[in-house]
Amino acid sequence: CGGEILFIIFSPASKPCSFGHPSVESITTRFSNTSQPFNETTDAPIETYRKVRINLLVQDFNEVQDQLDAIKEKKGD
Repeated sequence: CGGEILFIIFSPASKPCSFGHPSVESITTRFSNTSQPFNETTDAPIETYRKVRINLLVQDFNEVQDQLDAIKEKKGD
């Protein structure tokens, strides 16, 4: 399928841990390579989809963060 994925998570001690497939380096190199020109025909729909997905993930994250904060408040009472 050719899927690529990269996870970066932080431990409770704020130490980063990462996992990437096929590798962390290949994915970070691909996304940090700004020398490739933007192709309006093929890249614009992908960029639009990416932005929508990021917004949805941010919303999900914020909801989970709010739930976690509520749990912490209850434990603090």
